[in-house]
Formats: sequence, structure tokens, C-alpha cells
Amino acid sequence: MEGIDKNTFKRIFYDHWDAFKQTHPQFDHSDYNDTIQKMLDCGDPKKMGFVQYRCCSCGEIRRIAFTCKSCFCLSCAKVYTDRWADFIARRLMPGITYRHVVLTMPEFLRLWFFRHPEWLSPLMRTGHACLKDILNTCTKDTLDIGNIIVLQTAGRSGHYNPHLHILMTAGGIDKKGRWTSVSYIPYKMMHRKWQYHLLEMLREHAADPAIDKDIDRAWTDYPKGFVAFLQEGDVPPGGKGLAHYLAKYVVSPPISVRRIEWYDGKTVRYWYRDHKTGKIEHETLPVLRFIGRMVQHILPKGFQRIRYYGLHGNVRYQKMREYLDDILPVGLPDDPRGYRVLGPKPFAQRFVESFGKDPMLCPKCGDMMCLELIYHPQYGILKEFPLFEDLPDEPEPLGATAQRTLHGTQRLVQVSLPFL
Repeated sequence: MEGIDKNTFKRIFYDHWDAFKQTHPQFDHSDYNDTIQKMLDCGDPKKMGFVQYRCCSCGEIRRIAFTCKSCFCLSCAKVYTDRWADFIARRLMPGITYRHVVLTMPEFLRLWFFRHPEWLSPLMRTGHACLKDILNTCTKDTLDIGNIIVLQTAGRSGHYNPHLHILMTAGGIDKKGRWTSVSYIPYKMMHRKWQYHLLEMLREHAADPAIDKDIDRAWTDYPKGFVAFLQEGDVPPGGKGLAHYLAKYVVSPPISVRRIEWYDGKTVRYWYRDHKTGKIEHETLPVLRFIGRMVQHILPKGFQRIRYYGLHGNVRYQKMREYLDDILPVGLPDDPRGYRVLGPKPFAQRFVESFGKDPMLCPKCGDMMCLELIYHPQYGILKEFPLFEDLPDEPEPLGATAQRTLHGTQRLVQVSLPFL
């Protein structure tokens, strides 16, 4: 058995990804290949590029490689999730009560969404329409509500299980422009409403007549409706509590490093907590089957797994936030831009929070290190920040594109990259 560490997940794909594609050629597609390659290259300065810092006193050099920032990469998952959690926390409107809703579907319907990933977008829109219908029924009015909807495709065991996690405003703006709160939602009504909206969506989008049989079965086997979970109580308030709360649902990968117990080159064993019993279960799979269970959750390129509807819609959000500031008894923050003015945490801050060390301090003399250059493997040196006239010898360059002279004027390659 190979030792289990933070690179075990990568090692599994490094060892068997090509064999998996030969066995399952339908996965030999850019959507999967690009995601897997980014994960394998993550943290490799030769393939991802790096920023180079030099101590202003002794000349000590430190290179920090760029990461892939993919939600599929277990090394990047926490940073990726925390960024989204911070963003959503600032997107929530002060003075508004939110409820956490989970909308699920029977197992025999999940396969249709796996075969037709283009139905996932209508699924998310249907979730919003369903909750709006429920609140309108509860109030016997037409409310303008807000929803933040997150699509999850992985169940706890890693099986394909598309379902929606939703942060829903517990109320909305009525026809007269007043805020109306909804404190009670009947579970029975929610189950049946969700069943109705989902099956109507499938009937509308499915050209395959075979789905009619499953739709009829859904009505027969689930006379009380589909499972729709409504959290008791309000969503925790802003700050760290909300960030950790959201992190569980937003963009977490299908498995975490700590859940992998065994990898011997042929089989993988991992554990999960069963949703129904609450007990920890262990599962051992052939390595190719394990890879398949993981990659089935890679969504098509460009697919937005987090979407905003109603009051939270991207086009309307700013205007609605300012309007609610006027009509709600609790005022909003002075800066109406709210979440927009707070960008992602700098690398140094995230490093200190994770490891308790300041990466900007020289490990040799303890003085401050200064940014010297930014390097990309495809474009070479993107930007230099000359610090001295005479510099100590630098480490071995990574290739021909890295060859340059630090002396002289600042050089800027005219390339715009996301990480800059």
C-alpha cells in the first residue's frame, strides 16, 4: 500500500488516467482532459508558472508556483470554496431572513441528467420557479423573491446525485412594493410542488419518449411528492459562521484527502457518512471505477454551478439592494456596493491563515522579500521589478523562455492573463 498524503488523489490520476480513457473513450474529451491536466500540473512552476521574490537584504530567492484554482483539485478546493463563501456572504442582503432548502430527485431520474447535462440549467431555473410558486401560495400573493442556487452532483458516497442547495429569501416584495415575510412553509406542499415542477420540466425538455414511463412511475411511486428539505431556523448570520456553513455546499470536490484510506495501485478505499443512518461506511473500488466515480462530476466548460435569481439576479441586484435599504426597518451598510468592494484575500494572508507563517519574510535573514518577476511557461517573463544593480546568482532557469537579464529597464509582455 502506498502512503496516503495530500498528493494521493493526484497520484491515482497520474497513474491511471490514460488507461481509464482507453477503457471509457467517452471521457476522452477536452472538458475532462483539461480539468485533469490542470489538477496534475497544479503547483508545478515549470508548467503553471510562478512569482519570484528576492530578499531585499541578502538576495535569497523564493519562487511560489501558481495553482490551478480548480474545484476538482483537492489542494485548491479549500481556497476555491472559501472565496465563493466570502463572495456569497457579501451578496446576502442585511435585514433579510434566509432559509436553506435542498431539492432532490429519485434515483431513477438522475440517470437522465447524467445523459443530458444540458438539462442541468433548466433544473436550476425550475428550482427557483418552484420556490416562488410555494411562497406565492403561502401568501396568496405574487412575490418577487431572491434565490442563490448551487448545483451539486455528488452524493456522499460519490455516486451521481444531482440536487440543489438554495439560499432562499424568507419572503419577497409584493405587488404594492412592500416586503412580506413568510415564516411557515408546509412540508407536504413543498414536496408536491417540487415533484410537479420537476416532472413538468422533464416532460418539456425530453424528446425521448422513454422518459414518459419514468415520469409516470414518479407519480405512482411518490404519491406524497419528492424529498425537499427545509432547514429549521434561519441561515447563520454573516462572517465566519456563514462562510463555513456555505463551504459545505458550494463547490466542494466529490471527495476530500482525509477520506481516502487506501491506495495500492489497483484499488482505492475511502469512507463516507451515510445520509440515512448517520454511520460511517467504507467502500473499496477498482481504481478505474474510482476515477469514473470522481470525473462524472466534472461539469461542461463554462457551466455556472452557482446562479442568482429574482432579487439576487446579477442585473437587478444593485437596484433591489438599494430599494430594500429604503423599505426595511434595518438599514444596509453605508457602502451600497457591499460585496463588490472586497476582493479575494491576498496570497500572503491566505498563507498565514493556513500555515501560521509569513511567506514574505526571508527564511535566511528574516527581512522582507520583494516581488521580482512574474513568469508564465507559455509567454515567458510577463513582468520584472528590478531591485538592485548587482544581484546574487539566481536559480537555474526553467527553460529558454526564462532566459533574461534582470539588469536594465522593466519589461512587460503585452498579455492579459486571469491570474494577473
